[in-house]
Amino acid sequence: MTAADPRLRLEALVATLDARSQRLERRSSGISRIRLVLVLAGLGAALFVGQTMDDAAGWLIALATLVVFLVIARFHERVESARKRTVLLRTLYARHVARIDLDWAGLIEDTSPVPPDHPFASDLDILGTRSLLGLMSTAGTRGGHDRLRDWLLTIDPDADLVRVRQRQARALVPMRRLRDRLALLAHEASGGAQARWDDADLRGWLGAAPPTGALQTWAWILGGLSVLTAGLFVASRFGLDNWWIVSLIVYLGVYAWRYVSVSGAFDGAHDLQRTLAQAVPLLLWMERAPQSRHPDLAPLWAPFQGDTRPSVDLRSLRRIAGAAAFTRNDVGRIVLNLLLPYDLLLALALARLRGRLAGRLGDWLDALYQVEALSSLVAFADLRPGASSFPDLRDSGDQVFVAVDVRHPLLPMPHAVGNDVILERGGVLLLTGSNMSGKSTFMRSVGLASVMAWAGGPVMAERVQATPLRPVASMRIGDALTEGLSTFYAEVRRLRLLLDSVDVQNDAPALVLIDEMLRGTNNRERLAGAQAITRHLTGANAVSLVATHDLALTELADESPAIRNAHFREETEGDHLIFDYRLRDGPCPTTNALVIMRRAGLPVPDVAPPVA
Repeated sequence: MTAADPRLRLEALVATLDARSQRLERRSSGISRIRLVLVLAGLGAALFVGQTMDDAAGWLIALATLVVFLVIARFHERVESARKRTVLLRTLYARHVARIDLDWAGLIEDTSPVPPDHPFASDLDILGTRSLLGLMSTAGTRGGHDRLRDWLLTIDPDADLVRVRQRQARALVPMRRLRDRLALLAHEASGGAQARWDDADLRGWLGAAPPTGALQTWAWILGGLSVLTAGLFVASRFGLDNWWIVSLIVYLGVYAWRYVSVSGAFDGAHDLQRTLAQAVPLLLWMERAPQSRHPDLAPLWAPFQGDTRPSVDLRSLRRIAGAAAFTRNDVGRIVLNLLLPYDLLLALALARLRGRLAGRLGDWLDALYQVEALSSLVAFADLRPGASSFPDLRDSGDQVFVAVDVRHPLLPMPHAVGNDVILERGGVLLLTGSNMSGKSTFMRSVGLASVMAWAGGPVMAERVQATPLRPVASMRIGDALTEGLSTFYAEVRRLRLLLDSVDVQNDAPALVLIDEMLRGTNNRERLAGAQAITRHLTGANAVSLVATHDLALTELADESPAIRNAHFREETEGDHLIFDYRLRDGPCPTTNALVIMRRAGLPVPDVAPPVA
């Protein structure tokens, strides 16, 4: 490993943060002892002086002790905050090491459900345990994580949109400190490294129905009555009759009548501030980040500039929340509302702020989630600088996918073997080879490379050139017991969906991935069905990879130049199999099923009997 190796850099950062955390913990423990000693000594001195010398001096010592204690407590709070942040950052860096090692226990498990009938999510391990999303996502918010998920699940990519996304991702590559800071603040908002901040409560509050009634009209009416009452009260001090009492009764009657329509609305400022408090550091940091000046990133930061920047509305919210704090005490609330329609005015200000936030919050969060998802794409490349690259995305071409040294991203890097491949529109690549030789892994490598490329991110390859593709796979078919389907019928239904996607009129060809089709029926019918499906794929609006053990299927290459044979093989040393996982031209000349069965202790012959 070299000095530029990401593992060495991250392990050095983890060690540095461990040392810093230990220093801060020792400092925090020391401050705790100082606080205890200060309280005991200060109160003891105050009691002694107060009883033996002078009460005033005793109270003065007690007051000084309190002031010093509060100052130290504030300092202690900052030290503890720094310690917690250091521990959190250390966890995030250690999680990057886990991504390099594919140490799944060190990552947050993805719990996203696989969409039913999605054409490739399950087959390519996009979601779920030990999935591509679980490996790639560095997002500290649920929205950022879901945004990356949506990109990876896109069936029909928008080439122009993805190219913009790729340029933005490339722009973020050198901004490692920005990406680390963003992840840290997001996880601080969520409360820890194992959770992601969710905006559901915030959106729920903003989406709730505002107070009914013409708030502004009634605020003016009641405000006028309160001013009239005050004027009449002053006039009564100069000899006028006590008409202010009548005015006050009318004011209170109208207020009580309208109060039902805004009851509880004034508490919204306090509730919103509490809900927003988690996200405020994130939003303000986005506003102050200098990356808004980068030409490719400026559109992402646009909602955080000018009059729509978060600090403007957050200042208004703090003022409303501060005003609402006076009403947390029942006595204060009664007095204030006797003088003027305080709660109604707060409800009016809050309704106006809610309207502004409802229009702007979506833009802020959308930009935040976009940057988080882009940061996840960039982190994947940053942790694999020698094994990943950003692809060359093209609009069209006969060669729809060209890769050099393409690998499977969910295999440990030292063990992932790369292969070169050129796929042409309308072509079928028939893959043969022994069990465990690498056919399925290779197909998933190609499928995942296309998915990652058209998400806008890097791919596990030295070089990739790709046009828009619509992946669709039939690789992992299980019994659909809940629907009363057998494995065979579930596969037949998937193949029907696959062929439908191929027949759809679309500028982007389908990327078809089929592994051992029709394995649930007899040899004769399986071969007949596989031949028919392969012929249908030949020349279609698709590029197809078909893995099979039926060597007779390879004879289709004699019918059409669009069908090519390729294979993986192994070397046998006694009962031991040695795989190199290299793709070679032509049909496979070897088999290993009998070796595997014999190693498992099954009573099989050394040589397969001839087929009748």
